[in-house]
Amino acid sequence: MSWERSDRLMIKSDFRSQAVMQFGPGLLPTFLYYFTGTAVILSFVTLKALHIGIDTGIPQEVGAIGGLLAGVLGSYFNRTLSFSVPIQGKKKFRNQLETILSQMGYQQTGEEEGVLIFERSASSGFFSGRVFVQIEGDMMTIASRASTVRRIKKAIEA
Repeated sequence: MSWERSDRLMIKSDFRSQAVMQFGPGLLPTFLYYFTGTAVILSFVTLKALHIGIDTGIPQEVGAIGGLLAGVLGSYFNRTLSFSVPIQGKKKFRNQLETILSQMGYQQTGEEEGVLIFERSASSGFFSGRVFVQIEGDMMTIASRASTVRRIKKAIEA
C-alpha cells in the first residue's frame, strides 16, 4: 500500500483495488480544532472580562463548556463526509450532478488524477469549501463538508 500526495487531496493506492478518496479531516480532528480554539479564547475572554484569577477555575469551566458546544456544532457542519452512489450512465449522471452543483453555486475548477473539483466563486467559496467527485466504474463518490454533502445527497435522491 502506498500514499500519493497532491496539492488538494490524498489518494491511497492499494494493490487489490483502485485509488480510494480520502479528503480533509474527519470527526475527531474537526472536533478538536473547534473545541481547543474556542476553549482557549473563551477562557481568556472570561478571565479578562470578569477580572478574576485563573485559580478560581471559572475561566476554564466557561472555556470547556463553550469549547464543547463549538466542537459539536463544528463537527456536525464542517467535518468532511463522502458518499457513493451507483450510476447507470456516466455522462448522464455527471450532467445531472453538474446541474445540481451549479444551482448551488459551484463550478468545475479542475480535475486531478481522475477526481473532479468543484468550487464556488471567490467571495462565497471562502466559507463553503470544495466538492470532490470521483467516478469509478458504476460508482460515483462525492466528498465535501458535511452540510454540503447533505444538500447534494438530498438533491440527488429527489
